[in-house]
Order: sequence, then structure tokens, then C-alpha cells
Amino acid sequence: QLLQEETTRGGLGLKEWLRHFFGNAELAGTTLFTLLLVLPLASLPSMRLLARFNIVGVACVVMIILFATVSATLAGFDPSSLDYDRMARPGSTGVLLGIFSLSFFIQNCAITIFRAAAQPNHNRRNMSVAYALVFATYTGVGVSANLCPPLRDAQALVTQGSDSFFSLKQPEAVAGLLMIARLAVVLQCVTVLPVFLFVIRAQLFSALNFASPYPGPWPVLLLNLSVAAVTSAITIGGVHISDVLRFTGAIAAFLCVYAIPACVQWRQPKPARWVRALVLAVLMAVGSVTFVVQFFS
Repeated sequence: QLLQEETTRGGLGLKEWLRHFFGNAELAGTTLFTLLLVLPLASLPSMRLLARFNIVGVACVVMIILFATVSATLAGFDPSSLDYDRMARPGSTGVLLGIFSLSFFIQNCAITIFRAAAQPNHNRRNMSVAYALVFATYTGVGVSANLCPPLRDAQALVTQGSDSFFSLKQPEAVAGLLMIARLAVVLQCVTVLPVFLFVIRAQLFSALNFASPYPGPWPVLLLNLSVAAVTSAITIGGVHISDVLRFTGAIAAFLCVYAIPACVQWRQPKPARWVRALVLAVLMAVGSVTFVVQFFS
């Protein structure tokens, strides 16, 4: 039927063909362009070049924080943001729990990244700087957007900001800064995604059949293409970013934050057996509840 309709209107063009199969031609093209940039970087055998390349990502974080600060300053404080109905959202508890679980899992990624440190004695300082930037980014953007919503339109955070803070309507005075901030987000993705793919590769290959994070070009290419296919399908399919974060966080936290430490504790000779059993039961219960509640949030 779609083919007949397009033929009647003058033929099925490339854009319509992509929309027929992907649902959104522009989004599919953007995803493909990003993958062409990311996959070669993610296939590097070492983390050293990626670590240096992430200096660009740090600059992008600073630009994002700057834009959020300017946007909040122009909007001004909205007293209704402190209303009980806007602050108390029990229905979002599961979502928040899943995203917090993801933050605990990401701490595990730092171990893999710091293995490539040229000067390991600076790891504590680098970790402190990294967490300060992460805290400023997430807390700064989240709090400022809710306390000082752009154009004083608090409802836009729900109706228009489903994908990103940068999709909200902003004052014309920050149009140029908004464009730069959006570009910073793209550059940040290009610098951060290869690092995440490297972490996944290093942990997976080191834990399974290989003793090295780079067993060869073909296993690395196959893994990267598999991860890229899954993430691209999620992006093109229009899955909400909060759903991706909370389910990923819940699954990853269940494995790396609760299940593995619980099993390691169980295999220790001390403390007493009943104490180890209690610790195992509590950790597994928390991890299971975190995952299950995502289906009801």
C-alpha cells in the first residue's frame, strides 16, 4: 500500500524508502554518520589515544554547563518548581532507582580505563576531577532546568523535553550558544562512545575466552558491529532515553554491583556461613527488585 501511494505521488524516493524501513530518514542518517566516526576509534587496540582524545570531551562538558547556566540565568527562578506536586513523584521512583544503579555500574568502568594510565600515581586526582565534572553536568543541568525552566514553561520539561534538555525552546538571545551546545553534545558522543565500547570489549574478552582486551581485529570488529546494531536499532526505533538508562542500569547493576560481589562474599571462609548467606540474600534481593520495578515504572 505504501509503494502504491508513493508511486501515485511520483515514485518512492530514497528519503521515503528510508522512512519506510527505519521510520525516520534523518535520524537514520545521523546515526550512520555517528557510527562512521565512532567505530574506527572504538577498534583501536589501546586506550591511550582515546584518553588523550577525550580532552575534547572535557571541553564539551564545560560548554554544556555554560549553556545550562546562561539558560537558567535568563529564565530566572520559578517559584512553582518547589510545589509539592512537582517535587514529589512517587511514580518515578523506579526510573530513578534504575538510573542511580547505572551510575554505580559506571564506576566499575573506571577500573578498565585507568589500566591504560601512563602515570597511575595521578589516578586519584583524575578520578576526583572526573566525578566533579559528572556531578556538575548532571546535577547542574537537571536542577537548573527544573528550578529555572526555559521561557518559564515548566510543562515543556515533560511535553517537549522527552529526548534532551537541548530540545526545549530557548530564548532567541541564546540561539547561537544553543547551536554550539548541541555541537558539543555531538562531539562528546564521538569521544565518549568509543571509550564505552572499549570498556565493554576489554571486560568481555578478558572475562571469557581471551586474556587481552584486543584479541585481534576480527573479534573486535564483530563485537563493535553487534553493539552498534543494537544501539542503532534503539535510537532509530525512538526508544526513550530514560528507558535505555534505567533498564541498562538495572541489568548492569544486578550483575556487577550486586550479584558478583554477593557471590564473591559467599565464597569467602569468613564471616560465619549464616552471615554470608544473609549478605547474599540481601544483595540479590536488592538487585532483583531494582530490575523488576523497571517494568512497572
